[in-house]
Amino acid sequence: MKTNYLGENLVFIISQPRSGSTLLQRVLAGHPDIQTSAETWLMLHPIYGLKPYKIDVEYGGRWAASAVKEFLENYTADGTDVYDDAIRAWAQVIYAAALDHGGKSLFLDKTPRYFFIIPDLYRLFPKAKFIFLLRNPLAVLASELKTYVKDDWTVLGLFRPDLVDAPQLILDGIQAVGKNAIVVNYENFVSDPDKQLRLLCSALEIEFHESMLSYENTPAPIGKMNDPVGIHQHSRPSAASLDKWKKLTEDPQHLHFAQSYLNDLGPEVINKMGYQYDELHATLHQTQVDARQLFPWKLAIKPKNQVKYKERLYIDRYFMKAKYGPVKGTLLFLHELYSGFWNKIKNNISK
Repeated sequence: MKTNYLGENLVFIISQPRSGSTLLQRVLAGHPDIQTSAETWLMLHPIYGLKPYKIDVEYGGRWAASAVKEFLENYTADGTDVYDDAIRAWAQVIYAAALDHGGKSLFLDKTPRYFFIIPDLYRLFPKAKFIFLLRNPLAVLASELKTYVKDDWTVLGLFRPDLVDAPQLILDGIQAVGKNAIVVNYENFVSDPDKQLRLLCSALEIEFHESMLSYENTPAPIGKMNDPVGIHQHSRPSAASLDKWKKLTEDPQHLHFAQSYLNDLGPEVINKMGYQYDELHATLHQTQVDARQLFPWKLAIKPKNQVKYKERLYIDRYFMKAKYGPVKGTLLFLHELYSGFWNKIKNNISK
């Protein structure tokens, strides 16, 4: 049974994490017609069901995708089209249940890692509204370092998709959605929230309410997938944090990361996002750092499952030296290394 549902009651916010999406979500949640929640991640699993090389599950993602495709091709008239239609029907039930529960007419799904599936979402829900929130990537990096990474540089690897992959994927998504893409610049939004919110409401075809800008009485979405810090510092959009990313230049390690990150993204991506690569580059290179004494960006941003044995040893030695000093740290590292080797030998002998 074919569904006619094309996402008419959906609004997606797509962005890098730590780019102000929680703020934008909370402001929009103040509208009487909008229901939202903590990040749902709802659409990732069903869409990835036919992406055999991009999902890892205990029952075997590649086998499952192959089996489903084979079934669709041989036992349905529409092949993978019927799978898309089934996703639409599933989504209609899920989102409608949330709207009925809240007594609202529009569901706002704010899930940053939807940047992986923008073309799929647009194909499935062409009548949904797509908001693309852009923020200076260096501000995103600074926020990741402060909020999640702190001094454990290897944690950065967990956020590689958000930092390295997301900007280009979001730009590609804006191009794919075309004239229907609603692009919001974070810096503009917090600098002139009244004007920007009016424009956004117009693009969403909803009525502007001035009360939306003061979100202190708007309930926070229920769930753990929420901004743990920034949203609680103000009760309305504020430009107070716009230049905080420049503090990256005050710490050699952070500066090395920022310089390397900017270089990885490159001028084309940065400029297309609406920022000036040359200006950002000039700000970051007023001070030079000796990267030989710092934790390497390429290793920090590497996913843990791709870290090689020699790199693991380098990481252990680095943190030992950072904690105990170069001499004592090296000696303790060597002691643990050879103790580990000796224990393995003894265990093998005992067997």
